[in-house]
Amino acid sequence: MAQDINGQLEQAVLSSIKQGRWLAEEWEEVGIYPGKQLQVLLPQLLQRLKDGEPLAVNDENALDLMAEEIVDALNELKPEYGDLAMRIDTSEHLIFDQPREQLRRLAERWKSFQGLRRHVRDLQAAIRQIKLALRRV
Repeated sequence: MAQDINGQLEQAVLSSIKQGRWLAEEWEEVGIYPGKQLQVLLPQLLQRLKDGEPLAVNDENALDLMAEEIVDALNELKPEYGDLAMRIDTSEHLIFDQPREQLRRLAERWKSFQGLRRHVRDLQAAIRQIKLALRRV
């Protein structure tokens, strides 16, 4: 079982590296001008994502701010759509407005990346618990 979880962890980490790089690339492509808080944190975040370091704990705040910027940008184009996009899967939405479609895809990429980060942490926690349980045997 531990080997299976280790394999799952390896796959999840690899996927998070790819998703992180794609998130950084899409963020730059969309060209959102971030607020002051994110301006300070964004260069380091994007560089770590491009360098294949998607799991840095100190990026949590920057990623949360990134989501807020995506929501705000989408809401500017269509009121309340940014909030909706972060709550539900919008991959089936037909959007013909190029800027809004780019932002919608960015929101989906962000959600996917965050989901993978959580999945990696869950697998890491499972491995720790397995090791702990095995020590008691």
